[in-house]
Amino acid sequence: MSDRFSDQLPTFKGERDEGAVDYERFAPWVRDGFSQSGRRESRPFLQMAAFLTMIICLGYGLSRPMEVKRALVGREHPRVALPVLVSATADLPWSEASVRGVIERVRSPAAACLEGWSGLATNEEGAVIAEVVLTPDGPEEAALYDQTESVPQAVGDCLGNALGGVGWPLPSSEQAVTFPIVGGGR
Repeated sequence: MSDRFSDQLPTFKGERDEGAVDYERFAPWVRDGFSQSGRRESRPFLQMAAFLTMIICLGYGLSRPMEVKRALVGREHPRVALPVLVSATADLPWSEASVRGVIERVRSPAAACLEGWSGLATNEEGAVIAEVVLTPDGPEEAALYDQTESVPQAVGDCLGNALGGVGWPLPSSEQAVTFPIVGGGR
């Protein structure tokens, strides 16, 4: 290719052939069809349709936030905090085996606490799920899942003694230990 400016100008050599297509009138994405990477270039109409779809989805999500959350997360589990002091043991190592051992020691006393409670609710599998939140500084809280009413004082005190009667291991970061007290579980 030469460096002369006139070599880069179009030439006017008369009429075009009948079979030749005049690509100069069309947009570059029609002329080339594909970008340099081999993929098709975006189309303005498809971009507009995608943008309108995003606006509609965001509008629906803002008008019904709980339905979107339920669709993404699943069924919500009501959580009732227990008035409980959970003890921690620094010399117990944080491992799956030590946590499972503590859970096995807690299950039967906690299940005995739930026997007289007439308002006890279970999840879909027929289990009563407890959660203990542990931090590096010690236990944070304890709770029961799927309970629609408050925990009676006597049951809460009994569960507090059952969950606090054993030493829980301390994790390096905040961990929620969830386990079934009664029935099947997660």
